Amino acid sequence: MRFEELLHETIDEMSGELRGPSAGLAARSMVEGRRIRRNRRLAVAGGAVLAVIAVVLPWAVLSRPGVVAPPPAAAGSSRPQGQLTTQVPTPTTPGGLPGGWVVIEKGDQVLERSSGRYISVRNQGQPAPTGDRLLVTPGPSEAKVTDVRGGHPVTVEPAGFIGTYSWSPTGDRLVGGLTRKDPFKVGFGVIDARTGKVRTQWIDADRYPCSRCFFTWARDGKEIVMAVAYRSEGAALEQVTGLQLFNAETGEPTRSLPVTAMPAGPFAWSPDGRYVVAGPEPGESDGPNGTTTNWWRFDVLTGQRVEFPFAAVWVSDDVLLTGRDGEVRTLTRDGTVTRTTAVGAPSDRTITLGPP
Repeated sequence: MRFEELLHETIDEMSGELRGPSAGLAARSMVEGRRIRRNRRLAVAGGAVLAVIAVVLPWAVLSRPGVVAPPPAAAGSSRPQGQLTTQVPTPTTPGGLPGGWVVIEKGDQVLERSSGRYISVRNQGQPAPTGDRLLVTPGPSEAKVTDVRGGHPVTVEPAGFIGTYSWSPTGDRLVGGLTRKDPFKVGFGVIDARTGKVRTQWIDADRYPCSRCFFTWARDGKEIVMAVAYRSEGAALEQVTGLQLFNAETGEPTRSLPVTAMPAGPFAWSPDGRYVVAGPEPGESDGPNGTTTNWWRFDVLTGQRVEFPFAAVWVSDDVLLTGRDGEVRTLTRDGTVTRTTAVGAPSDRTITLGPP
C-alpha cells in the first residue's frame, strides 16, 4: 500500500474519533509522510548506484593493461571459476628465424608441420616448402608424392621426366623437365601433388634451346623458368644467355630476362621481383666435393650482377637466409652475414628452408 493512501486512511480514522482535527496533527502527519517518501527514494537511488558499480568495476579492472579476463567455465568443468590458464606455443624450429621461416629439412629429417616435429625419412625425399608433402623419386623416371611419414601415396603419371623436379612456392604442384626422342621434343610437366596427374607443355627448342633443361618457378607460382643455353667448346661447357619464362597453365612464353644463370627455386626471387640469386644449374659443380661456389645476385631488369656468397632464399626485400655448415645464416641484400642460428643439423648435411 502506498504511503499516501495509508496516511489518508489514518487521518480518516482519527477524524472519526475527533470532532475536528487539530492543525498541528495534520501538519505533523504531512511532514512525516514527506520524510518517509524521501527515505524510500534515497534507498532506491543507493541500490541503483551499487548495481552500476557491480557492472562497471570489473570492466574497468579487466581493461587495464596486463590484466587478462578469465574465460567462462565450460559446463561441467571442475576448474574453479576465474582461474587463469596460459597456452605457450611450441616452436617448429630452434632459435626462431626471421619472418617466421622454418627449417623444413636437415639431413634425413623432415619437418612435419602439423605436429612441429622432425621425422626421419629413410628414402631421401624432397619436401614441399609448405604443408606436409614429400616427393620421393625411386628412379630417374619414377616419382611419387607422400606425406612425411610415407602415408597417402600418390604415383606421378609417367611422362618422360628427366628426373629433376621443383616444388611450387605453395607446395601444391611440381614442375619437371620432359624429353621425347621420336619426334624429338623438349618441354616441362606440371604435376598436381594431390592427384599425380601431369599437364604436359612442349616448347620451341629451336627458339628456346637448353642444355640440362632444368625448370623451376617464379616466386608468384604463375610462371615457369628455364635457362636458355647454347653449348660451346664441346658438350662439357655451356653458356647461359638469359632466362625464359612460360605461363604455368598454358605453356606460352611470357617474358625473357637478361639473367645469365639459373635460380635454384621460387624463393631465389626477391618479393618485389627486382633481384634474383642464381648460379649453375642443378647437377653442375665448380668447387671441391661437388659443391657450387659461383653465385650472383642479379638485377632482373638490367642483368647487372654482383658476386653473392651463397645460394639463398629471400625472406623480405632486404633479408635473406641460407643453410650451411649446420646452421642458418641471415644475410643482407649485399651478402653480409648478420646472424647465425644453430638448428641441430650435422655440418655436412643439407639444410632446406621454407616460409611460415
